[in-house]
Amino acid sequence: MKKVLVVAAIASVVFALVWAVVNKDRYAWRQKLTVTVATPAGEVSASSVSAVSWRKQWIRWDGMGWYYDLTGEAVVVEVAPGRFLFALLKGAGTTEYMGSVAGASIAGREGRAIDGALFDEVRDKRDRAAGVITVPEGQYPMLVTFGEIADPASVKLVDPGDLAASFGPGVRLTTVVVEVTDEAVTEGVVEGPLGWLGPYPEPALGPATGRADNIPFYRQVHMGDFIRRP
Repeated sequence: MKKVLVVAAIASVVFALVWAVVNKDRYAWRQKLTVTVATPAGEVSASSVSAVSWRKQWIRWDGMGWYYDLTGEAVVVEVAPGRFLFALLKGAGTTEYMGSVAGASIAGREGRAIDGALFDEVRDKRDRAAGVITVPEGQYPMLVTFGEIADPASVKLVDPGDLAASFGPGVRLTTVVVEVTDEAVTEGVVEGPLGWLGPYPEPALGPATGRADNIPFYRQVHMGDFIRRP
């Protein structure tokens, strides 16, 4: 019996040490992304809080050196009655989710470079990141709208430098900011205008065309870019 207790105690200590090593470089925070738009009727603004988790990869299967995960939903700005601007959970023109792109803002990077060093920069600066951080244009989320809000395939890319082209004269993007927060992760907002979002938000927004070239934009946007749940 005594041997069993000793073995159990040793196993417990070993497990605790392994757990401490594996989780030593695990960082998590909640971030609030706010998008403000100027319109002829005045400024409109909306925010969304997401949860970010980064974990160093001790066995580098893919060469990245770390994993990151993001849960939350897109920012939904009602620019005009029934006309919505969505700031997605991925960066413009990339597959990078805002967990890494906003991380670059927290680290103080101007470019989009996402690499192993960024993980350590965020580790060093995350807890000191106070107040509102202006997101550089190169790290903006992808912005989209819909020709018909009930038709997922009508999704359209919005140029952050020319919102007027999508929403009419006098409409322009004012600011995109991010801040570390203790607020709860946003839930139940994006499903309001997008009632067709499914419970497993990964499919593209329209059917496959069978073509390898000239792929329509709706095939480049997925439900998981609007909402990601644990």
